[in-house]
Amino acid sequence: MLAYVHQLWLDTEWSTKAQASYEKNPRNVARPRYDRTEAALADALEDHALVLIPANNSVQLRRALELVDRWHVNGVIYGGQMAYEVASEIATKKLPVLVNLKWPEADKDADPEDKPSLRTLQFRDRAPSSPAALAKAGVKFAFYSGGITVPKDTLKAAKRSIDAGLAPDAALRALTLSPAEIFGVADRLGSLENGKIANLVVTDGDLFEEKTKIKMVFVDGHRFEVREPEKPKEPPKGDLTGKWNLAYTTPDGPEEATADLAMDRDGTISGTVTSKRGTASVISGYLSVDKFSFTINIPLEGSTADVIFAGTFDGTSLKGSISVRGLSLEFTGVKPSAVSSAMVNRGGAQ
Repeated sequence: MLAYVHQLWLDTEWSTKAQASYEKNPRNVARPRYDRTEAALADALEDHALVLIPANNSVQLRRALELVDRWHVNGVIYGGQMAYEVASEIATKKLPVLVNLKWPEADKDADPEDKPSLRTLQFRDRAPSSPAALAKAGVKFAFYSGGITVPKDTLKAAKRSIDAGLAPDAALRALTLSPAEIFGVADRLGSLENGKIANLVVTDGDLFEEKTKIKMVFVDGHRFEVREPEKPKEPPKGDLTGKWNLAYTTPDGPEEATADLAMDRDGTISGTVTSKRGTASVISGYLSVDKFSFTINIPLEGSTADVIFAGTFDGTSLKGSISVRGLSLEFTGVKPSAVSSAMVNRGGAQ
């Protein structure tokens, strides 16, 4: 990836020089080719705009530092999970870092015979300590969610950095003021100050404690109450955690969606549902015995609407109805692995 970035900057440099030469003397000279990407990058470099550079392991991080030196760009590293090895080097260059909170973990579908290297195991163990190492070295850093799809998991991931040595105040700053400072909008966002935009979260305790509840959210000064998830009446029979392929038929024809769900021991459901209308988070949900219900909120006809998925879970599949504004649609849900297994079995039967 970084080799591609370097080559792109080389191409941009050549294109800029060729265009300048052509504009100085266009006669009897072929007009240089125009590349939209290179033109945009040339403008960004000339204006000293922020340039985000992907770098996660120590080799990539050192290479990113070299690229910034070579091209004199206003760089920001994103990834940074192995910064525990190079934090002092990053500090020397005074580069900010956006740390990916989706910490490395074992691939759930990995072959059990394929044993990870010691280096890989150390990386998985030490990655959450990178924010503390950056803070100790004096590097400005902020968090980003990376591939995390469940909102509350972002805070859980930030808590892991606290458990690995980062001060709680520094973790909070990495979610609020630091990103605003890095992107040059701290004059209006990132902290509670007179005259700034009123974006804030009100909780009943420490934001990073698991039992803390978010009571309300203000966006641009507008208050939004946070609904309490409905508690399961009886213990769950099974676990809905995982990805589900949902199929249903609307008045416009068949449609599909993907649900990425997580379930606590008491049956409380969280996660996201992704369809052609976008991705929406589960705002409440539960599994009680074999009965489930979870709700998302989607934009609809200029406002928003709650969409309720409810039905039964037989241990391997979902079956029920989707309710939205008086309309009810039947739906089914299966895990992708179950679909693949069924296809293999059918192929073998032939």
